[in-house]
Amino acid sequence: MEKHIHRNTNHFHRIAPSTIWEARELLVHIMKRDLLVTYKQTVLGVAWVAIQPILMAYSIIFVFDYMGHFPDYGVPYILIALSALICWDFFSGAVTKGCTCLVDDRDLIIRANFPRVILLINAALKNSPGPFINLLVFAGFMMYLDMPFLVTFLLLPLVFLSIALLNLALSLWLGTLNVFKRDVGALVPYLLRLALFVSPVAFTLNSVPEQWQLIYSLNPLVAIIETMRFCLLGEQFRPELFCLLAGGFSLLFILLSGLYIFAINERKFADII
Repeated sequence: MEKHIHRNTNHFHRIAPSTIWEARELLVHIMKRDLLVTYKQTVLGVAWVAIQPILMAYSIIFVFDYMGHFPDYGVPYILIALSALICWDFFSGAVTKGCTCLVDDRDLIIRANFPRVILLINAALKNSPGPFINLLVFAGFMMYLDMPFLVTFLLLPLVFLSIALLNLALSLWLGTLNVFKRDVGALVPYLLRLALFVSPVAFTLNSVPEQWQLIYSLNPLVAIIETMRFCLLGEQFRPELFCLLAGGFSLLFILLSGLYIFAINERKFADII
């Protein structure tokens, strides 16, 4: 019995903060490697980070505002879309990377003994410079549209931390499942397309029927995007308490269950991958 408990404890030792801290130099090296690879052979380099959400924002404006006739939110619709896309761009790229990162780094997993969770942490922080570049773009639109900058901007680090934790939570689940069933990697892009439409990217929580808002808020992205809009656009976008609590509960559940699933399966990766 004692031996069994000790073995289970070792599983979770591999994801302990102290273990991750000891592997911090490898984490930094992997992050630098992936950042260089991402932009090395692109003509526009990091400019793509800013161009993509702008193009998507105008696509959303055409489809959902001009054709869908959403209600007037009191601010230019481009700011409604861009504020959400700052979150979405950070989220979607990280989840895509998190699903495949263990398989992509199979040689490193087979040849070296290190806490594999740092590969998922690296994935969760993929394109982490992106939100800051996109914020500069957003600020440019704010100045062009003569919109005021608010003190709630100071809460933005909490929003980005929440996105990073959600990225890690989903990467723990998807990355582990993809090791055992590679179909998961093929399924994720379709799930992300669905998530784009069921998250409040092109609209706000107030556009959802009131009787469905609590259930809808169980999607952690709802609270994150609504809080982002509150930080950038002001008091009229303050998220309701039930939205924050529901999103926080879902995020915590996904993260803790993901850590558990990853921890009990990590030692199998080298044999299966």
